Amino acid sequence: MSDQYEFNLEPQQEKDIVEANDIIWSSTLKWCNEYDAMIVAANMLNSALRLYKTELSDDEYRMFCDTIISLVDEVQPVHTGVKH
Repeated sequence: MSDQYEFNLEPQQEKDIVEANDIIWSSTLKWCNEYDAMIVAANMLNSALRLYKTELSDDEYRMFCDTIISLVDEVQPVHTGVKH
């Protein structure tokens, strides 16, 4: 889990989050070896936004998107090499 944020999760919820993250991240790295990373990122972002739009109310979704924009400088690259 993130060191920056505190969540009130049950132990099983935290275990599920860590397990899902490990599976999704390893799949992401595999896909980036098979396809251009921008293609992978675009498809993952599209899927994630659709899931959030489905699960959140309109107000919650807008707050989520605002939060993502406000954290734009906090995102770390996958590696230290720059492709652009």
